Amino acid sequence: MTAGIRARAIAIVPVRVNSQRLPGKALLKESGKELFLHTCDQAVAARCFDRVLVATDDDLVDAAARRHGLGVVRTSPSPRTGSERCAEAVRDLDCDAVIDIQGDWPEVAPRDLEALTEQLLAGKAACNTLAVPLEESRIDDANVVKVVRGLSGRALYFSRAAIPFVKDGTFGRLRHIGVYGFTRETLLRVPGLPSSGLAEAESLEQLRFLENGIEMHVLMATSAPWGIEARPDYDAFLQRLQQRGQRS
Repeated sequence: MTAGIRARAIAIVPVRVNSQRLPGKALLKESGKELFLHTCDQAVAARCFDRVLVATDDDLVDAAARRHGLGVVRTSPSPRTGSERCAEAVRDLDCDAVIDIQGDWPEVAPRDLEALTEQLLAGKAACNTLAVPLEESRIDDANVVKVVRGLSGRALYFSRAAIPFVKDGTFGRLRHIGVYGFTRETLLRVPGLPSSGLAEAESLEQLRFLENGIEMHVLMATSAPWGIEARPDYDAFLQRLQQRGQRS
């Protein structure tokens, strides 16, 4: 997509290579193709996007995306987060809604991407995301991000810690899925948002949205994908692909 071409909704997959917990994970291809391309395939399968784009400053990612038939927007090395990279990529694009699909979520369901897009285009949210019930066995896993939402469905807080604290009885905790929907206007605000330090303390960019009064609607996903944070996550992903007969 180029400047001057109108779109209602686009998907952007921001990709960087210098992951700290799993170096080079975006380009891991023991499945038969680079990890981020699995994420792109999920976006392409969704019926709501005029275009699926990869945003990156890396030559190897660029080449892999183009071989796969995807459009690429080259960004500078300066974005600190995936959403900042998406904001830079969308500056010259004319659209209403943008879905920022973090490249290490290769199993996010197309129908959930469609639900996020539908809510944005209907004017029912300026920013949204996804969650699923949290497995109790992962409540203390700092690589698993938890979210608490209010009765309206809006996010109250995200944390790597076990939230909320449950003193008595039981409570249905939620696990966050790393996909963010924005109206274009809201996304363009992101790089200039100040932070009190919460986002940096938790290493969670979405806290900066909440700190600055951007309401995030949390939609319940219809599937339960896992993000790839560390090597065991990637190995489990490969095993699931093999079980589905999708690993070459």
